Amino acid sequence: MPPPLPEEPAPRGPRGLYPFRARAERRHAAKEAAEDAKWSQRSFPCPACGADLRFDPGKGSMHCGHCDSDVPVPHVDDAAAQVENPYHEHLDADTGALTQEEALSLSCDGCGASIEFHPDEHSRVCPFCDAALVGDPGMQRRIVPQAVLPFDLTHEEAHSAMREWLESRWFAPNDIAEEAQTDHFQGVYVPFWTFDAHTDTDYVGQRGRTVGSGKRRRTVWTTVHGNVKGPFDDVLVSASKSVSMEFKDALAPWPLRELETYQTEFLAGFRAENHTVGLREGFGRAQRFMKEVINDWIRADIGGQRQRITSSQTRYSKETFKHILVPVWITHYRFEKKSYRLSVNGRTAKVFGHRPFSNLKLFGATLALTLALGVVGFMISSVPWVG
Repeated sequence: MPPPLPEEPAPRGPRGLYPFRARAERRHAAKEAAEDAKWSQRSFPCPACGADLRFDPGKGSMHCGHCDSDVPVPHVDDAAAQVENPYHEHLDADTGALTQEEALSLSCDGCGASIEFHPDEHSRVCPFCDAALVGDPGMQRRIVPQAVLPFDLTHEEAHSAMREWLESRWFAPNDIAEEAQTDHFQGVYVPFWTFDAHTDTDYVGQRGRTVGSGKRRRTVWTTVHGNVKGPFDDVLVSASKSVSMEFKDALAPWPLRELETYQTEFLAGFRAENHTVGLREGFGRAQRFMKEVINDWIRADIGGQRQRITSSQTRYSKETFKHILVPVWITHYRFEKKSYRLSVNGRTAKVFGHRPFSNLKLFGATLALTLALGVVGFMISSVPWVG
């Protein structure tokens, strides 16, 4: 019986690979092509030399750093930036009919930010907490912003605002502005929700009136019922878990009437953070802010010398929202081996941050205050009192 013939090798695909490896390579190539196509939407070649254009806040147009050409941002209907979206129609999966896209992003383990990155970027540092971002960027789905407040402040102007802020701080070290490093000074578009609503609140409370005097002084309470109504417009809520309430309020106000319809041209050359707070959670935060304001309305409606709110029930109507991006310059600087964060409003140049204190200046101020109080005490004790 003749020996069995050897099995023929499986057919090989391109480059001598077996079929399953060839299919895996094609899938990988298709994924890379999709990522390149996605990022090509953020790349704008210069019509003069082909180099990448970047949005220039100082000129309000696209600028080529290679040949110094300027290209205007295409004009669109900016009325769309102010259109209010019905809240209840967009609650499905926190997105509903809102347009979505995939963005190549990295998540920060330190502060929870989700930052967009280009595949070719090598320096991956979180702009919010200065932590090193490890791993490779992955595609994440995000809601396409409806509107954007473009950067108006240049890097140089933001740096100047930072220096003026540091130099104006009481008890700051004399050389703080010189020592502060701004190597990581970068522009970031931060996501926010804005909410509108009409409120109608029934309440039960008490009005207090003080009677008597001395030891007989007391407060007489009268139960009252009432109703307060009022609208809320553009209640601003951070859509980022990395941005604190202190950060948001400290950089306010934001000129939201200057919003422009979202265009990727405004983001060219800047980072953008993906939203990490959903629509439903964002409206819950807005309602907590509204409740504080409504309580003020109730106290004013109760009147009297003192007020108590026993209970209240609020009905919301005409709830609408927008999803927007606002511009922030962020830097981390080191002084005497400690790290400090500083942020600059990209439209108004308002600054918020943390800074070091000079122990020498604090000691000098304390000593001067102690001496001044001693002199005042001596002068008072030296006055001849007639009695």
